[in-house]
Amino acid sequence: MAKGADVVIIGGGIIGVACAYALTRSHVKRVVLIERGGLGREASRASAGMLVPQGEAEAPGPFFDLCLAARDRYRTLADELRDATGEDIEYSRWGLLYLVDPAEHEAAKGRAAWQRAAGLRVEELSGRDVRALEPILSPEIGGALFFPDEAHVRPCTVVSALAAAARAGGAEILEKVEAIDFILDEDRLRGVNAGGKTILADTIVSCAGAWSGRLLDRIGHRLPMEPVRGQIVRTRFERPPLTHLVWGPLGYFVPRLNGEVLIGTTVEQAGFASTPTLAGVAGLCEAARAMAPTLMTAPFDRVWAGLRPRLADGLPAIGRFANIPNLYVATGHYRSGILLGPLTGELIADLILGKKPPFPLDAFSPDRFAG
Repeated sequence: MAKGADVVIIGGGIIGVACAYALTRSHVKRVVLIERGGLGREASRASAGMLVPQGEAEAPGPFFDLCLAARDRYRTLADELRDATGEDIEYSRWGLLYLVDPAEHEAAKGRAAWQRAAGLRVEELSGRDVRALEPILSPEIGGALFFPDEAHVRPCTVVSALAAAARAGGAEILEKVEAIDFILDEDRLRGVNAGGKTILADTIVSCAGAWSGRLLDRIGHRLPMEPVRGQIVRTRFERPPLTHLVWGPLGYFVPRLNGEVLIGTTVEQAGFASTPTLAGVAGLCEAARAMAPTLMTAPFDRVWAGLRPRLADGLPAIGRFANIPNLYVATGHYRSGILLGPLTGELIADLILGKKPPFPLDAFSPDRFAG
């Protein structure tokens, strides 16, 4: 017998569980999320949890505005999820030291200028200033931009807290259930075939990450999606050796409250292979050596990898296809999934409920790749 739902969400990474949470928070009763594996086991796992739109952005524009709004949302989300679930996502506004390669000095000054003009906080630091903040960093570092409002969270806890809050709101979350195909009826979808069953739905949201392209191909909507493998190495100290996020030309450090330090990340076109490699570990260790040579005496703790979904233009797809009005897409967030996840969920919920989003989403329309 076919099962019914108001909304079916395909994909249980940060984007999918954020959609489920936002919909249940808006009192949508019958929300079903299906995930082919375990929650947050792909791109969400490959994230270090940085909320750093100022560090990531090369220029102002709609994507930068979206990322700033997403960073701001976390300021209230941490307490909201703690109250709802008891889980601490470890939201920490430690600021980002963006190390400047001498060859990029003028570009860094330009970045600082346009961000200040936008009303954002940014400081230009000398090498001496950098080491006063973080003595462990290499004496070879000549300077940095400091973004004091950048932050980080623990990604897997964000995923589990959003899922728990969605379940508490009535969502049904099914793991190890794969969406095989859509059920299409003229210009609308009637549901999905998943796990040997048919789930009928008024609305469907595709949040399947790197697998979104394969699924949407089946109804003639091709998204130019590629999986990008990211590897992260973890080391551990009795207490954090750093008090800021650090981003260098070859990699980054993310310190955690429990003394862990994450070293990331690789950017690899390796198809759907998500296994860590010796080459990846070696490259990350070299990045760590360049930024903080004394860190190389730290014990090796763990390495992991995941597949991040990247669209051809580097921007996410958030919205619906014009010719299938009850199919929404939220995918292609690439390196910004943890940052953008909670806000994306709220934007999708607004669209489904017929509310006007707080800012234009034209730049992220999935129809931009049509033809």
